[in-house]
Amino acid sequence: MKSIKDYSYEELLDRAIQRLPSKKSSGEVFEIPRAEVLIVGGRTIVHNFSEIAEALGREKDIVQKYFVKELGVPAFLNEAGQLLLQGKFNASVINKLIEVFVEKYVKCPTCGAIHTKLAKKGKVFVMRCEACGAETTLSAF
Repeated sequence: MKSIKDYSYEELLDRAIQRLPSKKSSGEVFEIPRAEVLIVGGRTIVHNFSEIAEALGREKDIVQKYFVKELGVPAFLNEAGQLLLQGKFNASVINKLIEVFVEKYVKCPTCGAIHTKLAKKGKVFVMRCEACGAETTLSAF
């Protein structure tokens, strides 16, 4: 068996590189879903709210609570899975909130992957990345 002193720098470097875990990339590009918004009277309806929550990998009630907190208005889900917000909000406002939600509560701050899970621990949320294993503590909303 060789001693470490018997290897050249290049040989040691090759051994180290071979032992590194391979970087796994599915090649997929995540596109933030766009909201389909309709304003009826004094209410805003997000038609594809269920699909948005599903695409983000989050429960509908968590995304709904985020909208309520950020917009400061009451909201509820109807039987069709649409989000009804009190007040008039155009699509650009809703889509900007979705983008901010993705940055805060979906994307891993360590590696940038979107394959994360949220778990509530007391008054805080813990986001665990399935790609790199990092855990991030997030404030509750």
